[in-house]
Amino acid sequence: MKATFLGTGTSHGIPMIGCRCAVCQSDKPKNKRRRCSLYIQAGGKHLLFDTPPDLRDQVLTFGVERVDAVFITHPHADHIFGFDDIRRFSDLQNGHIPVYGSPETIAAMRRKFDYVDKQSHSFGGVPRVVFTEMRAPVQVGSAQITPVPVMHGEDIVYGFRIDAEGKGFAYIPDCSGIPEQSFQTLEHLDVMILDGLRPGKHSTHFSIGECVEHLQQIGAKRSFLTHLTHHSDHDALQSSLPAGIEVPWDGLTVF
Repeated sequence: MKATFLGTGTSHGIPMIGCRCAVCQSDKPKNKRRRCSLYIQAGGKHLLFDTPPDLRDQVLTFGVERVDAVFITHPHADHIFGFDDIRRFSDLQNGHIPVYGSPETIAAMRRKFDYVDKQSHSFGGVPRVVFTEMRAPVQVGSAQITPVPVMHGEDIVYGFRIDAEGKGFAYIPDCSGIPEQSFQTLEHLDVMILDGLRPGKHSTHFSIGECVEHLQQIGAKRSFLTHLTHHSDHDALQSSLPAGIEVPWDGLTVF
């Protein structure tokens, strides 16, 4: 199993438009954060988690050349509005790509990208995908992907657990609460990635302190924050965290 952070930033991305704070003006590469996305090679397949507006730049920068399945955590703009670029992968692979999400997410994807299913687009200039409601674990190659329902404010959205090659990996980029049943799904993990938006509290995201507390409870062998705002300089945040909890950066690869 190999995972690449394609993006680790919040909905605005870092630097934010029109902001001249120290982090947005930083020349440190690790302070440049695209919108959240993750790419996993596991079980002989290539899995993409979310399709943010930065997707084209992400896949070109980090060498993504194949996508066998797409998993959508929820249909907010910063997680889906690069979706049309999936058509390049369906063209390269000359086939349809399954796109998984909760029933509510798939319904929203059909509304927001209604042209995908229209027969009138016979010229092929749309992603060739199969929208698939995900209510239980699915198998892609030898990898098993399990939906992990969590709270994002008042909404229920998905994180995902990926098990392959004897490794357990979980990704929850947007979260303000983890129900007990979902918490049990996060046992015995090698890697856990969890939303830790900013130092202060937020109505729809874990703060950094809340994220750290939950990561310690989950107890994965390696733990990461993601979905970071411009309130956090990479090096300063890393130096403040307990041992075993890491700040990722765009392009970081975890084996």
